[in-house]
Amino acid sequence: MRDSYDDKQELHHHMKHDTLQKEFRSLAIKTLILVVGVWAALRLFGIFVAPSIGLTHSHIQIAGTVITVAISFVIINATRHILHKFARTQPQYSSGISFFVILLVSLVASIAILYLWNVNPQEILVGGGVAAIVIGIGVSTIVGNIFSGGLMLTTFPAKIGDSIFIVNDNVRGKIEEITMMYTKVMTDQGTEYVVPNNAIMQGTIRITKASPLEEQLPFAEGDHIELTDSTGKYTGIVTKITMNFTTIRNDDNNKETIFSNQMIQSGRFIITKDN
Repeated sequence: MRDSYDDKQELHHHMKHDTLQKEFRSLAIKTLILVVGVWAALRLFGIFVAPSIGLTHSHIQIAGTVITVAISFVIINATRHILHKFARTQPQYSSGISFFVILLVSLVASIAILYLWNVNPQEILVGGGVAAIVIGIGVSTIVGNIFSGGLMLTTFPAKIGDSIFIVNDNVRGKIEEITMMYTKVMTDQGTEYVVPNNAIMQGTIRITKASPLEEQLPFAEGDHIELTDSTGKYTGIVTKITMNFTTIRNDDNNKETIFSNQMIQSGRFIITKDN
């Protein structure tokens, strides 16, 4: 039965992966047609129509810039919409694709806008002088976080959904999201802990990968267990396990009793589990 279930899950995963590839292929074709069509129309408009209605080349450049930015947002949102269907089963994979698509689209859009305004990037760096240095220092942290986010999505051992321990602040939790700028951790206390990606990759904040809660507790949902301590004995079925609490339905009165996972892990209870 277990092998059959695993085979079905693997088949379902492959089907979703094939569907994802088809949707991305379709999006790439539509994007190519849209970009080529819009730029060709803008070019023809600037040559044949704009002079007759009094529009200057600057107006065409402004319109081209707005259209380029709008197309970039459309592509990014369409990519996120496609990945949303796949995010539940493969959150790390989906976040990685989303990250690099945003980076690639932003880079291509920036180059296109510079080309539209007849600006050479090298001239900006050389001619800007002190301004370029000041801007470079100002954005260095942002760029560092972005590149760190890319490294975390591709090479960092801990992935989205993994349980971790933040050594510096003695915080345990689960990685919920990795964005271009920060990593969001949902702590065992139910609060959000946001860490800059740059701080993690530089080692300013140290993270160790912990085993999931399901592996730390000696039972799972659906198990029939007995908890015994100095005050009494509790027997029943485990109905729910969260990050902080375990709920047991008592055999005697069918009422639910909630226990702290921290107390269970501390060894306060003697645990007996039925086979």
